[in-house]
Amino acid sequence: MNPARQANDNPHNPDKADKGVDALNYRYRIALLPILLLACAHICSAVSFGTLPYEAYGYQQNDWFATYGDNEAAYVNPASISEADQIEASVAAFQTLSGKAGENFVTGVLPLGYNHTLGVTFFQNGSDIDNSSASYLQNVYILSYAMRMPTTFPSGLSDKLTVGVNGTVFQYNDFDAFGGTQYSYGADVGLSYNPFTTTQYGKLLLGLSLQNLLQPSVKNEPGDPSVSIPRNVNASLYWLGWDKRLEVAASASVIDITHQGSGTGDVIVPSGGVTYYVEPWAGLKLKYTKDGYPVVGATANVENLPLFRYLQLDVDLSDDVLSDNNQGRGFLWNFRAVARFGPTREESLGDARYQRLKLEPEQAYRDAMRMYLARQFLSAAYAFGKITSKYPSFHLVDQAAYYKGKAFENSNLNQAARGVYEDALRQYTDSDLRPKFLYQLMDIDYKEGKFDEASRLYEQIVNLYPESDAKGDADYVMGQIKYSKEDYNGAIAVMTAIPASSANYPYARYTMGVSYASLGNMTAAEAAFLDVTEIKPTNASEQEIKDVAFVKLGDINFGKPQLKQAAEYYSAVSANSSKYDEALLGLAWAFLKEKNYKSASEYAQAIILKTPGSLLVPEAHLLLGYCAYFTQSYDPAIAEFDKAADAGAAKVASLQAQKSAWEVNPMTTPDFLAIEDEALELSNQLPTDRVLAKQEELRPQFDALNAKVEQYLEFEQDAGSYDRILQDENRVIKDAKFTRATVVDLKSGSGQKHNPSQQDLKDLDVQ
Repeated sequence: MNPARQANDNPHNPDKADKGVDALNYRYRIALLPILLLACAHICSAVSFGTLPYEAYGYQQNDWFATYGDNEAAYVNPASISEADQIEASVAAFQTLSGKAGENFVTGVLPLGYNHTLGVTFFQNGSDIDNSSASYLQNVYILSYAMRMPTTFPSGLSDKLTVGVNGTVFQYNDFDAFGGTQYSYGADVGLSYNPFTTTQYGKLLLGLSLQNLLQPSVKNEPGDPSVSIPRNVNASLYWLGWDKRLEVAASASVIDITHQGSGTGDVIVPSGGVTYYVEPWAGLKLKYTKDGYPVVGATANVENLPLFRYLQLDVDLSDDVLSDNNQGRGFLWNFRAVARFGPTREESLGDARYQRLKLEPEQAYRDAMRMYLARQFLSAAYAFGKITSKYPSFHLVDQAAYYKGKAFENSNLNQAARGVYEDALRQYTDSDLRPKFLYQLMDIDYKEGKFDEASRLYEQIVNLYPESDAKGDADYVMGQIKYSKEDYNGAIAVMTAIPASSANYPYARYTMGVSYASLGNMTAAEAAFLDVTEIKPTNASEQEIKDVAFVKLGDINFGKPQLKQAAEYYSAVSANSSKYDEALLGLAWAFLKEKNYKSASEYAQAIILKTPGSLLVPEAHLLLGYCAYFTQSYDPAIAEFDKAADAGAAKVASLQAQKSAWEVNPMTTPDFLAIEDEALELSNQLPTDRVLAKQEELRPQFDALNAKVEQYLEFEQDAGSYDRILQDENRVIKDAKFTRATVVDLKSGSGQKHNPSQQDLKDLDVQ
């Protein structure tokens, strides 16, 4: 096996080497060569197991044409052909100088994909008798297949272990005896293992084969039964190292292990050899064959010829007198030529790799993004996980990881998302998305109330990525943290830097507005809210924050009081807004203050009819009671005050029940955390049928628990203002009962009847 295995695989470039050092190295290697040859000869002479006597059908022990480690040695071990990386063909001829003996050999190897290899081998051995039509013929036809274990196998076996099998047709004619040509069939199996291939330790192959698992059989003597070709065990070793200068091959065969051939099963036949490459293209060989011949030889190769990408020529020489099994055949020689042509495995797989590494992951990315945009977040998380696990070299793999984490976040699986972002920071050290990964972790910490951890991540973003897009997002979250800590000046300072071009701009301005209001600076608050109302919304969230700002502006002007201006701001709120009921209530109070009881009643009725689930329904009834009271419609007034008190009491009870029901966040329960762990694990695995089935099995459990989480988050969204809401409801109940009592007194005549004065309207407790 030549170290210059493939085109352009030559580490020795004289143009780049120091000539003086190269010359010294050359002399050093030449000086070592005799030592290596003498050592090998000593080892070979020490072998005392035995040699193989000549057998007409002993082709499997022929180590002149190929040895384990060569890509053409399928007849020794069928698994060995998996080392071929290109179409490879070899022809060889073994002859005696006297012409008394000879054999020819032709083989070809065809790689298929990355893990599969086919081979064909032909042995030809025959001679004619002078002045006779009888002839001797022994031909062997072998079809070989080898499969390298795929990556789904454990790491110690995948890409390292190969299994091979031979199918053999044996053609035999012993000078037309026994009725002419005989045909018989056999089969071999083999294993080849590559423990390592490294620059430091070289390449090692270990082989084990069972030759003639299915034994061909032939007749040797008239009247005798057929004799099975021996079943043998062959163990082989091949090593290429020392900077691809030294090649060692060794083999040992146990002949006729089942005693069904002509042997006894007690003979162990060794062989071995070394090749030393003086240059990458030329080497000297010394080996000891299984039939007992010490052999010297030479090898040479050339690359990138017009017809072949690689051509290797070998010559081996010996003499019968050097063998213990001297058959008087005289001088022996063997010539072999090996050619490689066509694309390598990698080149053949180029189109498939292009599909796998570019087109397939791009389609998978588009599919995952469609799920994400359709708000199918758990499915999207799995789909993006398919990309990160199956296509780790895809150029958008870091973006896939980012959206995988976002999809988990949108599924309320914050801990799974955290795991994705932390893993992405470890894996994608050069990614432009690193600041975004840090920001997402900061945002999760903020949502979980871990303000100190979020602040530390904010400092990393500011210090490491001050110019990144994530900096603006981090500024906004940091402002929210400061606002939550009632550091209103700090919140304003951080958010002032967020530009109008940022997606966070309207939300930052709103937070600045409520911060200014908390500081009592209503002028600055009004200016900040006006900035929010000037945006042109591009989505529902931006429209909502704009509507909320209109409500705040209405509240500020109501308190001045500039009721007309307040009414204009309230009227600007869209009917789809979550604050629509507040806008209607503000309009009702504004018209009530202006003594326009008809319009005030209409807006109050709109709250009851259009937003029946609103917490403001009790106050709407209170306001209707006031309108009836001020128009001296006492019976309707009493009825509305009763409704206000009853509805207020019901709302208070409902709020208190909700607070009791949601004392435990369902996102922190063991069941939900277990789902997070399993969802993350499944998203990190290759999408096999088993994994896809598990993903579907998990979905019903997730849907059930996530429904509770959504209810909790809806509750939590207003939880911060629940104390104020309870105060408002209690105020409504108190005002309704007090005013009802007043109306009852007036109706019974114990109170003084009069039309409502301006002072009455001013004294109304409006929140």
